[in-house]
Amino acid sequence: MHVNEELRILGFVTDFMKAFHNLHYAITTPFPFPLVQMCRTFLFVWVFTLPLCLVKNLNIHIVQVCVIMFFITYGFLGLEYVSMELDDPFGDDPNDFDDMGLALMVFEDIYLAIYTLDGVRSAKDLQELVEKH
Repeated sequence: MHVNEELRILGFVTDFMKAFHNLHYAITTPFPFPLVQMCRTFLFVWVFTLPLCLVKNLNIHIVQVCVIMFFITYGFLGLEYVSMELDDPFGDDPNDFDDMGLALMVFEDIYLAIYTLDGVRSAKDLQELVEKH
């Protein structure tokens, strides 16, 4: 293997390890639960008391208040569900981040690079070593 090719592969491995450690940091950083609990409580109180203020202060028809409140509630609860999804992006839900799929693609690229540079036997040895662990 030429020195430049080896340095290029080493650079790819370094980039992959940096990305892995950044993802690990994002997963293991705790989020303060009391903050989440207080935000959800304020959201609940605000959404359910806003219709009273709209009816009393704006003097609009009750049907209009219902339509306005539907869209406001839909928007704020949608934002809450987005924040819940962003809180745990690496879970097992169908819409979660596919970190294992991306890692497998990286492994396949590494196998192809090793196959190109050192041949079939070296690529198979590496694949068996990775599958064993």
